[in-house]
Amino acid sequence: MAFPRIGGPGIGLNVANGLAPGGAGLTNMLTLLPGKRFIIPAGIWGIDLDTVSNIEFLDPVSTMWRVASSAYGDGHTVVNSDGANFAVANRTGLPVGGLITNAGTGYTNGIGSAATGLTITPSAGGSTWTPIVGGALATSVTITTAGSGFSFAPNLVIDAPPVGGFQASATCTISGGAINAVTVVNQGAGYSGAPKITVINDPRDTTAAGGPGALNTQAVLTAALTGSGTLTGMYPASDGTTLSAVPTFTFSPASTTAATAIMNFAVVAYTGSGGTAYGSGSIVTSANHTVAGTSVLANPAHTTQLTTPRPCRITAGVSGGAITVANQVVEDPGSGIQVVPTIGAVSLNGIATAVAALTATVGGANSQIWMQPF
Repeated sequence: MAFPRIGGPGIGLNVANGLAPGGAGLTNMLTLLPGKRFIIPAGIWGIDLDTVSNIEFLDPVSTMWRVASSAYGDGHTVVNSDGANFAVANRTGLPVGGLITNAGTGYTNGIGSAATGLTITPSAGGSTWTPIVGGALATSVTITTAGSGFSFAPNLVIDAPPVGGFQASATCTISGGAINAVTVVNQGAGYSGAPKITVINDPRDTTAAGGPGALNTQAVLTAALTGSGTLTGMYPASDGTTLSAVPTFTFSPASTTAATAIMNFAVVAYTGSGGTAYGSGSIVTSANHTVAGTSVLANPAHTTQLTTPRPCRITAGVSGGAITVANQVVEDPGSGIQVVPTIGAVSLNGIATAVAALTATVGGANSQIWMQPF
């Protein structure tokens, strides 16, 4: 695809349209507070992200906002926006999902509280949640017809569930030119009937039926559903306010159901002090960023993979060889941190003889983004 020319001798960059409706403001800088989302105006934009915000698109299957370009790592991104389905967002300090560790029993299959009769209430923040009951793909897929002539394992595409559900995904392997095993990567949630699995040849495959990249008409895979009456998915329908601790969930009607909130924290400071022989310029950084626990379903794309954690980096305050809270400078608050992480100090120009005991203060961090209309 061709991009429009945005510079050259005598061709200045255009800020006449600005970011405000009607072209008011003559600005290309946007400041987002934690928990804020800004719909990208219609047109082609070059966007320079900072350390915490993301570019998102509205997923028409799940109706969730999903990350298209993540904070910090992607740098400059070009977005051709329709003015409705693309956004820049600062989601720091907010819950983004839930790791279901006990699915409960006795619920009504469906998507949403009205359909299922199930409500999920967090202990803090005021976010509202969409429950999904039943309709998960079974982990065992039947190979009805294995096909033949495969030189490379084909791609598998599973039909989407009703709007608001989680889509399932799977991979396969071959032996002797035929499909011999299927692995369900993501069981999905919210299917009202067993979905169709479409087998598409690897683009390199010249021996399988249909040719490279074509629908394979020989292989047939059959799926079944599981999880009826149990919680198979959950996601925030509205974000609520930013938090500095992980909330807990209450489920109504009460059952054995249990889930752990998955957060999108930034580290805004550290508390604690101590240690000996730390040199000036010591750095505090974070570790252990992902939520703990075992999911009842294989659905990492909707749980542990909802964020890509990045450690924080804080220049520590040091006095007399000891770490202090005074004069600390947050160079990078990190992003996508799912829990309150552990943190520690690293002495760059000395060897600490006693370790400082430090604790992370988490929450939301302000964001500044540059958006240039082309």
